[in-house]
Amino acid sequence: MALILVAGVMTALNLRVEAFPPLPPNSVSVNVIYSSGSAKSSEEGVTIKIEEALQGVPGIKKISSTSDGSGSYVTVERTSGYDLNKLYRDVKNRVDGIATLPEKAEKPVISREIYLEDAVSIHLYGDADQDALQDTARNLRDQLLANKAIERINTNGRQTPEITIQVDEQQLQALGLTSSDIAQRVGASSLTEAGGELFSKDGSLVVKADQQRYRLREFEAILIKETTDGQRLTLGDVARVRDGYEQSAVMSRFNGERAIWLDVKMYNTSDIMQISEQVQKEVAAFRSRLPDNIKVEVWNDQSHYIANRLTLLLDNSLMGILLVMFLLALFLNVRVAFWVGAGLPVIFAGAMLLMGPNFSNLSLNELTTFGFIIALGIVVDDAVVVGESIYSEREKRGATLHSTIRGAQRVTVPTVFGVLTTVVAFMALVLVEGEMGKIFSFFAYAAAFCLIFSLIESKLILPAHLAHLKMDSGLSRNPISAGWGWLQGKVHSGLSYFTRKLYRPFIHRMLKLRYATVIIAIALFIVVIGMVPSGKIRAVFFPDIPSNFIMVEMTLEDQAGYGLVQAQAIEVEAIAARVNEALQAEYQLQQPPIPQLMTLTTETGATIIAGLSPRDARPFGTQAVADRWQEQIGPLEGVLKLKFITSWEGEADISIELRAQDAETLKAAGKQVREALAQYSGVSGIQNSMKAGQAQIDLQLRPEGQAMGLTTAMLAQQIQQAYQGYEVQRIQRGRDEVKVKVRYPDEQRQRIDDLNNARIRTADGRVVPLSTVAELSSRYVATEIERIDRGRVAVITADLDKSVASPGEILASLDAELFGQLELDYRDLTIHLGGEAQEEAETTNSLKGAFIVALIAIYTLLAIPLKSYVQPLLIMTAIPFGIIGALLGHWLHGVPLSILSMFGILALSGVVVNDSLLLISRYNESRADGRPVKLALVDAGCNRMRAIILTSVTTYAGLVPLIWETAENAQFLIPAAIAMGYGILFATLITLVLIPVLLLISEDLNIARWWRQRAATKTHALTMETVE
Repeated sequence: MALILVAGVMTALNLRVEAFPPLPPNSVSVNVIYSSGSAKSSEEGVTIKIEEALQGVPGIKKISSTSDGSGSYVTVERTSGYDLNKLYRDVKNRVDGIATLPEKAEKPVISREIYLEDAVSIHLYGDADQDALQDTARNLRDQLLANKAIERINTNGRQTPEITIQVDEQQLQALGLTSSDIAQRVGASSLTEAGGELFSKDGSLVVKADQQRYRLREFEAILIKETTDGQRLTLGDVARVRDGYEQSAVMSRFNGERAIWLDVKMYNTSDIMQISEQVQKEVAAFRSRLPDNIKVEVWNDQSHYIANRLTLLLDNSLMGILLVMFLLALFLNVRVAFWVGAGLPVIFAGAMLLMGPNFSNLSLNELTTFGFIIALGIVVDDAVVVGESIYSEREKRGATLHSTIRGAQRVTVPTVFGVLTTVVAFMALVLVEGEMGKIFSFFAYAAAFCLIFSLIESKLILPAHLAHLKMDSGLSRNPISAGWGWLQGKVHSGLSYFTRKLYRPFIHRMLKLRYATVIIAIALFIVVIGMVPSGKIRAVFFPDIPSNFIMVEMTLEDQAGYGLVQAQAIEVEAIAARVNEALQAEYQLQQPPIPQLMTLTTETGATIIAGLSPRDARPFGTQAVADRWQEQIGPLEGVLKLKFITSWEGEADISIELRAQDAETLKAAGKQVREALAQYSGVSGIQNSMKAGQAQIDLQLRPEGQAMGLTTAMLAQQIQQAYQGYEVQRIQRGRDEVKVKVRYPDEQRQRIDDLNNARIRTADGRVVPLSTVAELSSRYVATEIERIDRGRVAVITADLDKSVASPGEILASLDAELFGQLELDYRDLTIHLGGEAQEEAETTNSLKGAFIVALIAIYTLLAIPLKSYVQPLLIMTAIPFGIIGALLGHWLHGVPLSILSMFGILALSGVVVNDSLLLISRYNESRADGRPVKLALVDAGCNRMRAIILTSVTTYAGLVPLIWETAENAQFLIPAAIAMGYGILFATLITLVLIPVLLLISEDLNIARWWRQRAATKTHALTMETVE
């Protein structure tokens, strides 16, 4: 015992701590950089070739890709259980063997998915320029990475340095220069070249011509041309040189000011608590060196949320332990109750030992902690039965070692196999596919480890303690003990009265009306199950779990421009600041309800995240803040979608994948699906991943241009150099790679008129307007092309208010009314469900398989000790009636039935049979002693009454604090706790009433069969006599 405790505590102190267990890596990615400028070119030149190369590779579940003007990004997802390393090797061999990729495409980068989780975010913000912020961020990043506990940091909001040489075409013409001349002069005057080496027996000497330019003034001083009158024209004379940053649509802000933030990441072997501690220490040391106009704030520190969650769960666990101990001491001898309760630390220490790196290498997280809470009431069940049996035996036969062993042996078989059935039910969760199944498997491991050590404790350690138990009340004569003895006596007498005066006559009556009792039970089962499809009990795949953040996703039209995106993001941000001030004043709060506000924009959208103060510091929930914020926002120019997310975000509520090779088919079908979705109440934020596209101007060389010696390639090169820029060189300045580009000034490349007025140089040096040599036409083209399993795809997504309807209901309606007709109208079209529906299908299908495996295993384990084919089936009738209890619990609490509930029900199936096994074992003993069937049934129920009630009530008591928990952090676990707690309570009634009734019906059938056999024998004998 001491060894287990010490080893368990030492292991627990070294367990990794994290919020949720890491999911195993599941995919291989192939990234190819190809600056084609066209999504279609990247698709045809790269993506399709990669897909064709991967055809026939085993272990591939799904291939998805995105192609855009900068390249191709392919993700290869493995099938369940397939070796990811083998898939990586096969994919790499196939992709490396592609010989027909475009010449300008860079070498494919193939990589395995790795687990990376956010640990801490550090925001540097203030009224400072980009140079100061980037230098400060780099210094802080260097300091953090020098700490061995911090392994990886991603920098966000950082811009790429760039030197631009902006040339005016008219000025160049006046000087007889071209932009290519400027580029050649700059390239020739800014270089690092090794000229060679002088080598002799006395040594060697490197000869080097080094004129590399790094700074603005150095480039401005480059000689471009010397006129006939001797005037020297430098780059600064003929062009505008800017040392700044690449044009970018990204804007990063924190609390209303320019910001850069550092994301500290953690691997699946990292310890979040250690990382957080070291980050806080390094940031505190760095803060004193900051300039006055730059501030630093640590935000989204996951260790705080994890600590809060674990503290919450541990508090619930402690309350559960106290309730269990109280009930044990109320029903049992105080000393027996003490030793039964004293086994809990041993059990938990043993489970921690098995979670350690030398065994299963699990972490201490929300799911494993939940496993301990679930196990809390269950693990004392067999100890209660063993303890009570030993105490009763010692009471009858004397306080001897023999009576202790006899008492333990009497219940060994039912308790051992009862625990094994529970372990089997929990471990069936490991078979469930999907992300939710993988996450809940960690809860199953923790609970199973506790159950394994509960067997060791109750069969070896507990009897050793009880062997030295004195057979008295266990209470001294002080007033408190006397009062407790009086209370305990009242409980015992009350239970005795209930058993003799109420239960015994009641069960006699039920046995007489056994067939009516079964009919009533079946009717009850049908009625309660019917509450789900009728809507009395709402069913969703995944419930809305409140968050402590509000995320606003803003999507604008493709043609909006990033300037409008940034302006609208700042407007939404400003409204949040006003709401923050109003709420603080209205409720007279000590701290603002929105202490942090982060904004990040892209070319066509923005994300604004509001971090809220702790829930106990404000009298309103997350949704209330979001509603107030959303009410204040009026119509915003160019905004297509403004989505407020206030709950834990998993897969999209509704996601419909339309797959076809033809883009027009996808557009037409997508429009019909969007229109159909808009008709359903509760549906909002309908989006199509296949957007209208970006405006594109196509240039077609005229015959006049061809006559001047121009080619399409010459035309494209001049336009690209003028507008996109001609990259002269890349220089390494410190740790930054800086591009040097020559292009037109910014003010000359913003409008279509600028393009019409562009000047083109012909082969003979003449300068002509672009419109004279080329014809301009405009159209919209896709900026991104998504593909799944070798076909183009348009994904229609939508948000859903799950209090109005479930995704399954809406998708079933669409399938019946629309999908079939669409596939008839568009022969090339196939429709697949994605998002939550796909996750639900994958998880529920494997859940059904896991449930069947669990039932078969439970039946087998029950059949071994009972030596019967029928009695295990009778015991297992407790399972469906346990489900009734779980459903009624959800109805009572107003909690929707979800996949989280189903995990609890699956685990419940192994727990509810324990009491039935206990009762039937006692019944078999009574029958073996020669008692009549009905008397044996009544005796079994009365004899096991206290053990059955106590084991059920302690299991429920261990879950009570979590079931009634109101904290947002606990909502993820409550559905499974409700299913377990109420399922066990209701199954207790079934055990005490329906199991005896079913046993008697089973005996009726045995007697009927015996009479039929006897009648057949008599008939055969009479026939033989007649023949004779």
